[in-house]
Amino acid sequence: MLDFILYSLLPFLFILGFCITIHEFGHFVMAKLFRIPVEKFSIGYGPPIIRKTIGETDFRIAYFPLGGYVKFRGDEEGEIIKKKQEILTSIEKESDQTVDNPEKQSVPNPDDTKPGFYDAPVFARILVIFNGPLFNIISAFFVFLLTFLIYGMVITPYTRIQVDENSDFAKMGFQTNDSIISVNDNAVANWEDILERIEDNPGQQAFVTVIRGTETVKIQGLIDPEMKGIAPLVPPTLGTLKINSPAHRAGMREGDKILQIDEQSISTWYEMVDIVRESPAKELHITWQHNNSILDASITPERLYDPISQDTIGQIGVFIPHARRFLSMPEAFGLAATRTVDLIGYVFDIFRKLFTRQISARQLGGPIAIFRLSTESAQWGFERLLMFLVIISINLGIINLAPLPALDGGHIVISAIEGIRRKRFSKKTRIIIQQIGYALLLLLIILVTFNDITR
Repeated sequence: MLDFILYSLLPFLFILGFCITIHEFGHFVMAKLFRIPVEKFSIGYGPPIIRKTIGETDFRIAYFPLGGYVKFRGDEEGEIIKKKQEILTSIEKESDQTVDNPEKQSVPNPDDTKPGFYDAPVFARILVIFNGPLFNIISAFFVFLLTFLIYGMVITPYTRIQVDENSDFAKMGFQTNDSIISVNDNAVANWEDILERIEDNPGQQAFVTVIRGTETVKIQGLIDPEMKGIAPLVPPTLGTLKINSPAHRAGMREGDKILQIDEQSISTWYEMVDIVRESPAKELHITWQHNNSILDASITPERLYDPISQDTIGQIGVFIPHARRFLSMPEAFGLAATRTVDLIGYVFDIFRKLFTRQISARQLGGPIAIFRLSTESAQWGFERLLMFLVIISINLGIINLAPLPALDGGHIVISAIEGIRRKRFSKKTRIIIQQIGYALLLLLIILVTFNDITR
């Protein structure tokens, strides 16, 4: 039960709570800047568990956590007009009565005369709506920045290579077990350095110096960053382990070295990975070295759907051995900005492929998928959970900009059209638009929930 709370329930609530709060806070801040009164700020739907009124706003945390909302004054049809009419009528009546009975004179509540959401200019309303998704994207950048400052950047601390015999690299003269020491006379200390040097001069001649045995060999060739057939020669040493994974339950720990799987000797990380990936739900007898002890156990890899290969693979819950390079503030800032932009581009590319049917809509996930992935991320450690938080936050921001009437993007489009028309849609038209939007949103919810369950 404790594991469920620590590695499932709390991570799920953390992910949802952070993304929803940031999103609604974006709406809230922009509304305050334009002096639009905010009546309610709710994280979750339904009856409140906790509530606190601060100023004019009723802040609350509700029972159903899959969403939230900000309620502005005057965002219902005709509310401001009705309020003004009621106030004017009340003033007229009381002014008549005051002549005969001055003691009955009263002052209307000044809050009732404050301008509401639809009294604000169209550009202000659009900015208020847009600021929710924008805050999700901005928050992703700051989570990236914080993570890089605290944890640094994961690097592969190997420069020894393994080469596919049929690749262009083999034809150039590269051999397995070569150790790369420089590219274009720039020294390299890890695999990321090698990739960076190659990417600096894409499609150009590169001069690579390697150590081969006791000799120093220089190789010249046209190297493109997209070329395949070369990889770091990584020993079968365990990096981070996933909590409660098959490897963790068997007693493996970080730094252990895999020696043998089903009587097959293992000399590289990729040999171990290939065997495990091809053995979902199949028992493997694994021997490994822990400090000075030789241990062994029968371990059954868990089944995992791999969206890249679009197939079910096996995993035992171990991460490739790695090192870390700690970054300065400028380096972390630049890397966070780059990763944020790359992730935004990746999400848009996924949606493009969905609409062009290059990938199936079955890849979409909903709350159940978020629950499962937040659990898995937490089991890998808090750093991985923060990376998952970044992904969800950016996805939430971009999805909310879709031009569906029930989403922020739909409200922006409607507000823009009303601004061009210089008048609001009729109540009947708005109801029809909202019903269409909610119907489409309901269909999307049904689809992703079906995907979650069948997956």
